[in-house]
Amino acid sequence: MDSRPLRVMFLTPYFRPYLGGIERAIEQLSFQMQRSDAIEAVGVLTTKYSFPRHPEPTWDDYETTPEGISIYRLSGFPRRSLPVYSVPLVWFSPWRLKRYLDEFKPDVIHFVGDGWFWGHLWAWFWYRGKARFVFTPSFHKLPISRWWLKPINAFLSHIADRVVALTELEAESVHKAYRTGRDKLGVIGWGASHDAWTGGEKCSPVPDDDSRSSGPLTILCVGRLGSHKGQRWLLNTYLMARAQFERPVRLVLVGRDEGASAGIEKFIAQNGLQGEVIVTGEVSDGELAKWYTEADLFTLFSQYEAFGLVFLEAMAHGAPVLTHDVGANREVLSQGAVVVPRFNDAAAAHELVRLVNDDKARRELGREAQHYALSEFAWPVVAQKYLEVYQDTRTAA
Repeated sequence: MDSRPLRVMFLTPYFRPYLGGIERAIEQLSFQMQRSDAIEAVGVLTTKYSFPRHPEPTWDDYETTPEGISIYRLSGFPRRSLPVYSVPLVWFSPWRLKRYLDEFKPDVIHFVGDGWFWGHLWAWFWYRGKARFVFTPSFHKLPISRWWLKPINAFLSHIADRVVALTELEAESVHKAYRTGRDKLGVIGWGASHDAWTGGEKCSPVPDDDSRSSGPLTILCVGRLGSHKGQRWLLNTYLMARAQFERPVRLVLVGRDEGASAGIEKFIAQNGLQGEVIVTGEVSDGELAKWYTEADLFTLFSQYEAFGLVFLEAMAHGAPVLTHDVGANREVLSQGAVVVPRFNDAAAAHELVRLVNDDKARRELGREAQHYALSEFAWPVVAQKYLEVYQDTRTAA
C-alpha cells in the first residue's frame, strides 16, 4: 500500500481573487487538508479570467498564496469569450496545461464543478494512469439549448474514479442523467466552519437581546445580482410584508452585479426604499464577515440551489434562514431555517413578518441554525471525508 503523502490539484475555471461558492469551498478544503500529514501539497489549476469570463492578462502565471496553495493560471485565446456560457469558451494551450501538471505532479486531480471541459479533458488526457480523478459536479437540469453539456458531463462521470455529489437529491439526479454507477457515486456536502470568516476566532453565539445590531433589524441576502438569485422577487415580497413590520428594518443585498443592479436601484427609488434597502455590490471577505455578523435574518430565493453554501455561512454566524423549496434546500436546511413552497410570495411574506416581529422565535431559530451548521457541516469533517475518498482511489488503483 502506497503511504506517501498525497499531492492534490483542484481544477476550476475561476479562483483567487474571485471566490464564489465553489471557489470558497476549494479554499477551505485546501486549508484543512494542509493540516494533515497525509497531504504533501495542494494546488489549483485555473484560468486568467475573473467571473464571469473577464480576461485578466496581467495576473501571474503562477503564485503561491500565503497559506501555501499553489495556483497555476492558463491564458485563453482569444481573450474575449462569447457570452454564451458561464465558463470562458476559448482555447487554452494543452501543452501549457501539461507543463503545469508536470511541475506539480498531482496524485489526485479533483474536478470541482462542471463546465470547464477543456481543462477536464486535457488533464485526463495527460495524466490518466498517473493520477486518480475525483469529480464533484454541480448538477442543474439542462435546458434544450445546452443539451450538448449532458454527454460531456456523462463522459466526466465515466472517466472519474469517484463522483461525489453535494446532496442525496443531486446524487440521484447525477445517476439518472449521466448513468453514473452507484458503486463510484458518493455524497459529501460543503462546510461552514466557525473560523471560515472570522480570522480564526469563533463566531459569537446568538445574543438574547432584540437585535444583533444597535440599529434596525438586518435582513441579509448574499448572491450575485441577477435573475438566477431572485433579488427582484425578494424585493416584491419585502414590499408585501413591510407594512406589517413592528420595528425598523433594513434589507441588505450583497453581491456582484450580473445585470440586475439597475433594475433593483430603480425599484428602490420608485418605492421610496432609499436607505432602507442597501445594495453593497461585491465586497471583500472581511466585509462579508461583518454583514454575516450583523444579520438578524438571512433570506435568499434563488431559482435553484445545488447546495447553498451561503445559507450555511450565515447559519454558522447565528442567522436563521428564510428561503423556498427549490433544489436541495429542503434536504440541506433541515434545521434552523424556514422553507416555504417554491415562489409562494404570500407564504414568504407571512414568514418574513413573523420572523421580524417575533424576537423569541427568531433568536431560537438562530441558535438552532448555528448549532446545526457548526456540528453537521464543519470544514474539518468535510475535508476528512474527501481525504478518505482520495486515499481510497489510490488504494483502488
